[in-house]
Amino acid sequence: MFLKLLNRVASLPLWIHAAATVATVAAFEWTRGWHEASYAASRHPVDFATGQTAFSGEKIKTYFAHMQKAGTLDVYWTTQVIDYGFILAIAGMGLFVCTFVARFSRGGSWGRRLGLLAGAAVVLGAACDAIENVWSFVMLADPAGFADWLAVPYSAFASLKFAAIALGMVAAIGSLAAGAVGRVLKRPLLG
Repeated sequence: MFLKLLNRVASLPLWIHAAATVATVAAFEWTRGWHEASYAASRHPVDFATGQTAFSGEKIKTYFAHMQKAGTLDVYWTTQVIDYGFILAIAGMGLFVCTFVARFSRGGSWGRRLGLLAGAAVVLGAACDAIENVWSFVMLADPAGFADWLAVPYSAFASLKFAAIALGMVAAIGSLAAGAVGRVLKRPLLG
């Protein structure tokens, strides 16, 4: 069903799809900048990936304690809220940018399939990020006393997010390459 949606998006009139792609990239860059600035202002002691994939309640509590001592834990909480806008931008990248890349390949080709897979993977990554944030808010409700096991699903969804988005990026590059080869050969690649 989701692939049908991605196929529909890939079938939009080219000018609409191109405009949506440009708007999505602009929204992504704007929210990324806002999110990164807020994260930096929170004075979180480690980078995103390290903090999100700790798989340790003890470590995460030390990160929260660091921000509490600095008086910036409320900024981090706000960063988590801003992250939902960034998540929507990431989902938009999957829906519009990856399907736009898929258009460079002929229908039914591996290049088209890879582009659609890229879109699905990026949207899955965004969904995992949204779930990860829910766990973050649960932990932030009691930053010094949350149950340590809460870090496991938090970090698991973060890891799935990173893996899905990486898969999407590799698939998008593969789609572009397959589309280019298919165009040069004047036939769909393995289609």
